[in-house]
Amino acid sequence: MERNDTNYNVCFVCTGNASRSPFAECVTRELLRRNNMDGINVYSLGTYNWGSNPRSAAMVETARNMGYTLTGTTTFITREALLRADIIIVFQADHRTAITYELDYDHWDRIVMFDKIAFGTDTEVEDPHFQSAEIHSKVARHIEEGCKNLVESWKETPPK
Repeated sequence: MERNDTNYNVCFVCTGNASRSPFAECVTRELLRRNNMDGINVYSLGTYNWGSNPRSAAMVETARNMGYTLTGTTTFITREALLRADIIIVFQADHRTAITYELDYDHWDRIVMFDKIAFGTDTEVEDPHFQSAEIHSKVARHIEEGCKNLVESWKETPPK
């Protein structure tokens, strides 16, 4: 896949592409739609190749309870998919490490931690997979708030 230079491509990456990254994708996509912001494409990938599986049922339920529709199946990172991205937003430091194995050094500046870009902190976002509904909800609210911050910043200064 080639990069579409008329759009800005945002790729969220988590471990299995079952909870955090697809939730961030669906929230960001919805916020962009609500704000009539065209020209920003959003997609998500996972660093762990466990085949094509449905999204985490717990995160799908959490998303529904928050007013979002989380669908799709897990997708593993590929060099081609990562090269499409203008920015790659990861949730843990080991996601960055996995991506650096796929991309040449001159592309590493595209990789940023979610909490760093959304909140200005150097923290990781907890993995809710195999955890309680309360943890899923806590993580989802954190991601939603961060995505709102991202979209607000893009409204003020559109990404290039």
